[in-house]
Amino acid sequence: MSLLIRPARVEDSAVGAALLAETTGKFGVEVLGLGRAELQLKALQVWFKEKGNRFSHEVSTLAEKDGLVVGLLLAFRGAKLNALTLGCGRRIFHIYGIPGAIRMMSRNIALANNHEAEKDEYLVAHLAVEERSRRQGIGGALLEKAAQQAGMLGFRKLVLEVEIGNDRAIALYRKTGFEKIATVYFNDKQGRFKCPGFHKMLKYL
Repeated sequence: MSLLIRPARVEDSAVGAALLAETTGKFGVEVLGLGRAELQLKALQVWFKEKGNRFSHEVSTLAEKDGLVVGLLLAFRGAKLNALTLGCGRRIFHIYGIPGAIRMMSRNIALANNHEAEKDEYLVAHLAVEERSRRQGIGGALLEKAAQQAGMLGFRKLVLEVEIGNDRAIALYRKTGFEKIATVYFNDKQGRFKCPGFHKMLKYL
């Protein structure tokens, strides 16, 4: 297998958005797509092309196999989390219109207490491998790239969130040195977000 790991570019927006959508599952459809998968994909494509937001190409790394994009890593400093999340707001009315933007903001306010990373942590916000290319070590290679990025910036803690019940992903993360350190349960919000909650996992570098 010839695997190339490279920075994402603006022109990767279609494949980048599709891979990001895979990582979010039903939760992403509800929160980013307001219940519509096609709206989530549209939003992710817009944000991927832009700079200064949490879905941007500038914080994304792609894995190519034989010239085709097969995986995505989106990772950044925990200290940038709030600014990058707020950066999505610059295009929110363009993507959703006024009524949709209000619904979008309401759903995200309900998630405000879910803090993904601290300032001394490097966050793997999204990791995806195209279905036909799984079980080939690509996910592990992208996680190693995240560890390299973090180490070069002086971080000693690499963190991520994984949906409760996503046993395949949890197994991969444990295999590569991550351990569960906290769990956020959505409880009464579970039906609204189509998700039971998330485990936070940590790897010391």
